[in-house]
Order: sequence, then C-alpha cells, then structure tokens
Amino acid sequence: MICLAVNTANMILSVALVSDGKVLHSYETTETRDQGNLLLRHVQQALDANGMTYANIDLLAVVTGPGSFTGIRIGLAAMRALALATGKPVTGLSSFEIFAMPAANTTNIIAVESWREELYFSVQDSAGKEVIPDVNETPQDFARRIAAIAGPYVVTGDAAEKLREFLPDATFETAAIAPAHVADLAARKQKSGAALTPPVPYYLREADVSFPKK
Repeated sequence: MICLAVNTANMILSVALVSDGKVLHSYETTETRDQGNLLLRHVQQALDANGMTYANIDLLAVVTGPGSFTGIRIGLAAMRALALATGKPVTGLSSFEIFAMPAANTTNIIAVESWREELYFSVQDSAGKEVIPDVNETPQDFARRIAAIAGPYVVTGDAAEKLREFLPDATFETAAIAPAHVADLAARKQKSGAALTPPVPYYLREADVSFPKK
C-alpha cells in the first residue's frame, strides 16, 4: 500500500509518500503563501525521488480542515484533480483526526489554529468518540464550555498552547505532527475496510465574505 498524502489546511504545508508504514519521502515547510504553486511541485519531487509515477500510488489523502480557508481549497482541488486524472482513490482526513491523541481515562481536547481570535475545537473521549459537537469559539468561551465535561484533559493540536492559561491543570501534548502521519492514518483506514471519507471541505464556520453595497 503506497499512500501519497498532503496537508495545506494547517500551519505547515506537508507532503508525504509512505509504503506500508515505511516513509519514502517527507517534506514540510512553514512557507504557505504560495501553496498553489508549491504543492504539486513537491508532490512531483516526492515521486521523482523514489523513481515513481502516479501509476505506483494506491491511495491519495488530503486534510480537509478546519484550518486555513485558502489552504483547504488548494489541497482539495489538487488532490481531487490528481484522483480524476489518474483514476486513483482519494480520501479526506479532518484536522481533528490528524491531531487527535486519545488516551485511557482522559478527555482529548483538540485545538486547531484559525488565524482569528476564535479557534476550532473538538472534544473526544478516550475511545476517540465525539463528546460535544465541534465548535469555533474563543479559548475563554471554550474553557467555560469544557468545565461541564469531566477530565482529566489532554490538549493537542497546533493551537493547543492558546488554551494553557485557561486549563492550567490539563496535560499538553504539543509535539509537531510528522507529514507521514497523515498518510499512515489514511492507509490504516483503507486497510481496515472502513469507507473512504469523501474529500470535501470541513470549514466549521462561514467564510468571511464582503458583498458589494450596490
């Protein structure tokens, strides 16, 4: 099983090529201002570095958000186009899935960056099941909401540190997620026989749009 996975939804653009758990190629950059041009270039470099073409790929994977509106659209457009052109299956993974780190007897809070005052939050039990619906709100409001849910809490995600002052007794796991993690998750889901998640955007809030006054 060879999986090609990309993430342009969060704070780091990443591309990974993984074969049955073995990392063939891993790339990430914090430079996200030109993702539309960078992404496919790095995908091609991953293939070239391993003497592969798209014919060798078994599964395409892309992070669907929440996160950067522009980044989400770039990643989805690219991977959908590749799937259409190559006939390869493509699956989506949410930002909450890739940052989730459930542990026994804990509540996992996942905080994802939105580049606004409000963040994206998901709350899961120790089995990875949703505790409350995903929300987009300020850390202060979220801290009041989570007070009614039993801990102890483990906080993960690329915006986890923004909750530290509001949840001082929680455990924070803030290590960066390796690019290959997205590919591994997608490959494991397919191997388990689970239905592939359609690659559709998960925004969690309305887009910021200014309509003409006339």
